[in-house]
Amino acid sequence: MADEATKAHLRTKFDKLTADDFKEVAGNKEALATKVAEKYGISKEEATKQVEEGFAGK
Repeated sequence: MADEATKAHLRTKFDKLTADDFKEVAGNKEALATKVAEKYGISKEEATKQVEEGFAGK
């Protein structure tokens, strides 16, 4: 589970996702990557990379 600072960073980085989207994925990186890919129109691979970077604070 992500700490509050990480959660805030992810919410900022992926601002097209709603609060409900974040609740739905509940800290699951794979599910978050799927949502990011859908909302941003990018590949699952690129979304996974961005999610990993988000959890790393980038």
